[in-house]
Amino acid sequence: MTGSGYVVVAQPTLVLVLAILLGVAATKEGVEMTEEQNQNLPDFGDPAVAKRLKCSACRASAVEMHEALAGLRKKRGKVKIQEYEYIEVMDAVCDGPVRTGYGIQLKNNLPTHKFSKDNLISRAKGNWAARYVSGICGDVYREHEEDMLEHHREPLLDFVRVICLDKIKLCDAESLEDRALGDERGFEYDSNSEAQGPAQNVEL
Repeated sequence: MTGSGYVVVAQPTLVLVLAILLGVAATKEGVEMTEEQNQNLPDFGDPAVAKRLKCSACRASAVEMHEALAGLRKKRGKVKIQEYEYIEVMDAVCDGPVRTGYGIQLKNNLPTHKFSKDNLISRAKGNWAARYVSGICGDVYREHEEDMLEHHREPLLDFVRVICLDKIKLCDAESLEDRALGDERGFEYDSNSEAQGPAQNVEL
């Protein structure tokens, strides 16, 4: 753990290599971030960077809300679901899968401007990323709970578009279609996996 709170979480063989190269104690939780990684963390002072991060966080939040509501419908089958049951499920999303599952994607071992939950992709996870993405999720939920309930039966991509573009406007049409901002289910993305090697995660 560094002063910034970032730790690289890697596969066992990669952990050992990084531990030797960085001179830190390797654990299954992770190893310290490199100075280069710290220096390349997203700059919120840059409006373009902040915009991409907010859009990516909104997309992640909308995807998890859609999946949680779909899971409830599948679980209940033909039994009528009361509105309070939908709300209980949504209440758990921001501090559940959004907060614990997402991190900033690393590309060529450096932080990008998007959030990912893909365990096969290198990510920066932990305190800062968790607070940021769950904070965006909370804003989206508080301001657009009724919109989510109204549109939750729509296909995933349509649901994300309604919430993040039409309603809360954290994405514009261009950023919503940006494959580099979303590896969520239903979105395609360019991970350049051939160049990245084994996945490693960075704990914030």
